[in-house]
Amino acid sequence: MFRTHRAMAALVCLSSLLLLCLLLGAAPGSSPSATNAVPIVVAQAADPAATPVAPTTTPIPPAPTLVRREVPESGLPKLAPTSFLPGRGIELPGELISTGRRLDFYVGRGTYSADEVAALALKAERALSYMQKRFAVPLEARVSVGVYAASQAPGRGTRGIAYTHGDTNVRIYYRPGEDQHHALVVLSHELGHALQAQAYSKEAQARADNILLEGLATWISGEYWLSLSGATSFHARAAELYQAGYTGSLSALGRDNLDVAYDMWAGFVDYLTRTYGWDKFNRLYQTGSGRAAGSADYLGVYGKSFRDLVSEYYATLR
Repeated sequence: MFRTHRAMAALVCLSSLLLLCLLLGAAPGSSPSATNAVPIVVAQAADPAATPVAPTTTPIPPAPTLVRREVPESGLPKLAPTSFLPGRGIELPGELISTGRRLDFYVGRGTYSADEVAALALKAERALSYMQKRFAVPLEARVSVGVYAASQAPGRGTRGIAYTHGDTNVRIYYRPGEDQHHALVVLSHELGHALQAQAYSKEAQARADNILLEGLATWISGEYWLSLSGATSFHARAAELYQAGYTGSLSALGRDNLDVAYDMWAGFVDYLTRTYGWDKFNRLYQTGSGRAAGSADYLGVYGKSFRDLVSEYYATLR
C-alpha cells in the first residue's frame, strides 16, 4: 500500500508540473507562435523618378530588389490580397462598380452586368496578388479598370489595352455572355504591363522592344495565361507551337497571329531569364529604343545578337 500511495503521489506531482508548463507556454509574453506570426516581405521597385532612362543615354541597371524569385508555373494556390493602396485611381467612363484594395472597376453599356464586373474585380485582386509575388514588384499606385463593349475597342479584335505612360489605367472589351475567364486572363496580361511600368519606369516602358514588352507581360500573368492552352509551362507551350510549325522569324510572329506570338515571346523571356538570369534581362529591357520587335541591345547585354539568341532558344524547343 505504501508503494502504491507513493506512486500515486508522484503521478499527481507530474500531472501538476505538466499543467503548469502548458499554462506558462500559453501565457502572454511567451515566445511568438509560428502558426500566427507569418512575416510578409514585399520587394520595393526602384523609384522611376530617381532613375530616369532617356532614349539616348546608357540605361541605369534596375535596383537589386528586382531580382525575381523562383516561382513554379503550376499548382500555385490563389493568393489573398496582402496590401491596400489608398485614394482612388483615375476616373474612367461608365459606372464605378468596385473599389478594391488596389483596383477600381468601372463598367459601360453593352458588356457584362454590374454583378459580373464586381465578381471579376474580386478575381482580379487575387490575380494581381499572384502576379506581384511572381514578378516580385508591387503596385505603388491604384489602377483603374474599365470594362466596355467589344464594339468600343480602339482596334478590330482588341480585347485589352493598358495605358501606362500617364495615369495608369486598363480597359478590356467584351460582349454580354462571353467567357469571363478569358476576360480575366486578358486583364491579368494588361495588369502585367502596369507592373512592368512600375518596375522599369514609364519612360522605359514607352520604348520597350515589343517582344520583351508583350512576352514579359504574358510571363507575369503566369498560370492565368497558361490556362488558355492547358500547358504546364511557357517552355512546354512554346515547344508545342514550334513542333506545330511555328519555326520562322520570332519578330515576324506579331504580324500574323498575336496569340501565338505572345506564347512564343513569353517562352523567349522564360529562356533568357532561366539561362542568363534576371539581372541581364532587366538591363536588356531598359535598352529599348522603340517598339520594333528585336530592337533592344541584345548584343551589348549578352554579347550575342538577337538572331543568335533566338537560334539558341529554338534549339531547346526541338
